Amino acid sequence: MNMFDEIDQLKIDLPKIKTIQRKVNKYHYNIYQKIAFIILIGFFFLGIIFGNLFPVCGSSSSFYAGTCSVTEFNVTLMLIVWFSSFILSLFIFGMGHIIVVLDKICDEIQKIH
Repeated sequence: MNMFDEIDQLKIDLPKIKTIQRKVNKYHYNIYQKIAFIILIGFFFLGIIFGNLFPVCGSSSSFYAGTCSVTEFNVTLMLIVWFSSFILSLFIFGMGHIIVVLDKICDEIQKIH
């Protein structure tokens, strides 16, 4: 058998954009998942603000060892805030998803009885 004939027999059509959009639109987020998105967006901007509020010393003054002559944006602090908010949002979103799955299981059990 020719390889291309076998591919023609086994291939399936890709889903249309309308069917993908219907599947995505029918999923509703619960309050935990909405809070996770809000936290992620809020802490994204908070990380940028913290990077500006707490700058790092770019170069110190030659006359005074304890003073900074140039301050720079604190990228490390920003990334720490972003990473911690991502982990927190992921945890909260996961809890929300677990609640949705358990609710569906409960509904299925109630349909049986």
